[in-house]
Amino acid sequence: MVIRYGMAQWQHPAWVDWLYPRSEATGARLGHYAKFFKAVEVGSTFYTDVAPEQIERWAAMVGEDFRFSFKVPRHISHQFEELDETSCMSAWQAFQDLLRPIEPLLGATMLQFPATVTAQHLPVIQALCDAWTLKAPLSVEVRSLDLFDKGNNEKAFLSLLANSGADKVVMDSRPVFSTPAYCDSLVDAQRKKPRVPCHPVATGAHPVVRFIGHPDLDRNHVWLDQWVSKLAQWLESGLTPTVFIHSSDNIAAPTLASWLDQKLLARLPNYQPQIALPTHHEQMGLI
Repeated sequence: MVIRYGMAQWQHPAWVDWLYPRSEATGARLGHYAKFFKAVEVGSTFYTDVAPEQIERWAAMVGEDFRFSFKVPRHISHQFEELDETSCMSAWQAFQDLLRPIEPLLGATMLQFPATVTAQHLPVIQALCDAWTLKAPLSVEVRSLDLFDKGNNEKAFLSLLANSGADKVVMDSRPVFSTPAYCDSLVDAQRKKPRVPCHPVATGAHPVVRFIGHPDLDRNHVWLDQWVSKLAQWLESGLTPTVFIHSSDNIAAPTLASWLDQKLLARLPNYQPQIALPTHHEQMGLI
């Protein structure tokens, strides 16, 4: 049974003196993070050009069982209508070439589309899936509600992914929308995170879950317990899921990942725990 847990980042001020020592240089924190988690979302490739040398420096800091999940540049996923087909596919190939030197360390590359990408854009998603040449899995996240209609649109989308061998990114933002935004982190999360239905469907062998936890940690148990059931089902079916845990401010995300890991340990007799966090309360990192 193989499952990977990761965060949306590998460093956070609140994790100092917990996941890495205060004396450690910021640039070296990835190596410490990789001792506790075997995957990470890398959002920098979405926002800006990242030099090949930087990609390789990151790769040199982790072990061979670690996996990077890079986000596809926004000029491909969000601005493709501003490009002609040739330019779009050229950019798509250039991004793959950027990642190719560290291909053995690639997890599910995340192709995230905005809510403006609807069912009418399925041919674009199909073309990008068809042009994916890396051996690492490609995962697709959509945010248009018409692709969650449990009808023809969603069926077409899921069939497209399954036939292409691509995985679906399952966004679970239910926790942060379960209460009014009574603190700054919830205000920020509810403003930034998509509020889409959580349909936990696996279309490939490497499903990706993005769980956005509530800052009142105990409130998350109801959703974590639901994920235990689904993840256990996937693991027993031979799938290899990756679970990225966020929280509204990401301070407690490692704790939520550890809770989920322990819940799976209690559920599955042959499960091997994946996370052993230092004995330290994350809030202490803020002091």
